Amino acid sequence: MNNYYVYFDKKTGRIVSIGSEPEPRFEHAIKTSLEEVEGFLTRRLNTRDYLVGYKRDQTGVSNLAIVPATDQGYAFKNNVFEWITETDDNVECTVTWNGSTKSWDFKVDNNIKDYYDVVVAPKLVFFVTLENDFDFLIRTIFINLADLITSDVMSFPFESNIENKIDKISISSKLIFKSYGLRIIHD
Repeated sequence: MNNYYVYFDKKTGRIVSIGSEPEPRFEHAIKTSLEEVEGFLTRRLNTRDYLVGYKRDQTGVSNLAIVPATDQGYAFKNNVFEWITETDDNVECTVTWNGSTKSWDFKVDNNIKDYYDVVVAPKLVFFVTLENDFDFLIRTIFINLADLITSDVMSFPFESNIENKIDKISISSKLIFKSYGLRIIHD
């Protein structure tokens, strides 16, 4: 298998070069296969239409990969979306449904804050939907990534009565962090 290197801008995820040799003038790269980059090399695909971002593989592990720029954050078929579920595990991004303060609270683990100044998206987007109908959008929450990284917690008050019913709703996000978790705090 021939290795190829996809070099990218660490702030935007924009692909700046593709080559078969390590290139020391570029600081950030992912190693991939000829099959992954062949369309770019033959000019069938344009690098402006793609970027390097996190993609979840079949085992559930998130890795940097080439993803369509138009699908980044919205395409379930490309595994760049995360349904955030309840967990007790340590995760990079914790979303708390806080019934006592009637708010959504967002927190990033302190151990990864320095790393994510290189993340490929300046804004995070979270979607609150009905639990059993993901097409029914209740609310969209936008968060500036720089603000989240520099804050202990960012809180957003509920905007509708349905948000008070955690058993009737779910939350999802564009896949930026390697892991997400939902905490539920009742009254």
